[in-house]
Amino acid sequence: MPIDTDYLIIGGGASGMAFADTLCTQTDATITIVDRGHSPGGHWNHAYPFVRLHQPSSFYGVPSKELGRNTIDTAGGNEGLYELASGSEVRGYFQQVLDQTLLPSGRVRYFSNSEYRNDGRIYCTLSGKVHDVSVRIKTVDTGYTGGKVPATHTRKFDVGADISCVTPCQLADIGHAADQYVIIGSGKTGIDVCLWLLAQGVLPDQIIWIMPRDAWFIDRCGFQPTEEFFDIRLQLAVNENEAIISATSFDDLFDRLEKAGSLLRLDPSIKPTAYKCATVTVKELETLRKIKNIVRLGHLKQISDGQLVLANGVYETKKNTVYVDCSASGIPKVVATPVFDKDRITVQCVRTCQPTFSAALIAYIEATEADDARKNNLCAPIPYPTDDKDWISQKFISGQNQLAWMQNEAVRNWLKGCRLDVFKSGQTPSVRTSEQDELSLKLKETFFPTFSKLKSFMDDMKAN
Repeated sequence: MPIDTDYLIIGGGASGMAFADTLCTQTDATITIVDRGHSPGGHWNHAYPFVRLHQPSSFYGVPSKELGRNTIDTAGGNEGLYELASGSEVRGYFQQVLDQTLLPSGRVRYFSNSEYRNDGRIYCTLSGKVHDVSVRIKTVDTGYTGGKVPATHTRKFDVGADISCVTPCQLADIGHAADQYVIIGSGKTGIDVCLWLLAQGVLPDQIIWIMPRDAWFIDRCGFQPTEEFFDIRLQLAVNENEAIISATSFDDLFDRLEKAGSLLRLDPSIKPTAYKCATVTVKELETLRKIKNIVRLGHLKQISDGQLVLANGVYETKKNTVYVDCSASGIPKVVATPVFDKDRITVQCVRTCQPTFSAALIAYIEATEADDARKNNLCAPIPYPTDDKDWISQKFISGQNQLAWMQNEAVRNWLKGCRLDVFKSGQTPSVRTSEQDELSLKLKETFFPTFSKLKSFMDDMKAN
């Protein structure tokens, strides 16, 4: 059956859903979503059962529907901060968005277990049906920056026979105790697995953490919604700007950012060289520091009976050991490409590490701006970070985009009501104190000097 549609969205993950939701709200266009998965949500459908968002639920999902109950956690590592949706909550949420918002509009089609191969056809995996599709306006690629999760990625190390190397999904159902648990990977997944094992009563000395590179983390306390966290957010923003302006070198910059409260690290004696937008609380970090068996010998090459072979050495392990593969790349760093290019939209982050907000904003700009050059000026893409210095380019491009949005009346007004925007109205007090006014003025005064200093750091990086 031939299909005529205004927009063809490739991918039904979080970004695809946020784009579709905004486009459906802002236009009368017909939309066709082609999803390789069995249900919307993308990588969330393959996530381990104890996964949670690393950011408040308030800032994730689609603009038209709240995620979670907007409550503060009263226990655990996130105690005192706004709730982090579980994987099952996120999956259910996106299914509700599809079933209760998009499909009832009568303008959205959703093809699960299907693939678009850039030949003008949709291939349905289970039925074998092939649909010719005619796209009247644009094709929207939401998978350009798509990454891998432990359950689906291909390992980059060898595993010997009869060795128990599991994914985090399999770990949750393993059904027997081990003398040791070797966690392979130091990103968000590795952090989650370490914290989960400790919460299950596994002793810190039973955990071996393979950490090819130490990473800088974001303090989640500074990334909270509602008026009650306004003072913390404002002070942190001012401290961060002053740290950037005063920095005399790259090392000095990160030292100052740490003192300002913008960044955290696991071991104060080791300078991180990675940055991947992972957030932690101080309480979680204190828990992680109980793990003393941290192996910093580079990437894992091979697991054989009783030992780990790494790039820079060998580490001995016990016989009854479970190895947990947390080494999937997550969201890889790809070369930025123009978001708007004639009849194609390539969805990328336009605010640092905020994929659903970015997708929604791109959709709004598509719906309200006519010229590709103007659209791209509002949507400079930000590649996902991997290295410490990526923090600088992320901050610079985010600031560049934010300034462009504030100078565009339509975008500025849309942002005020967008639930995904951390700066939206309702996050600030209706009446400010004199201290808040003073800090707000200081934040405004330091914006352009901060921007200029970040630019000089980026010029240094290009030169070297």
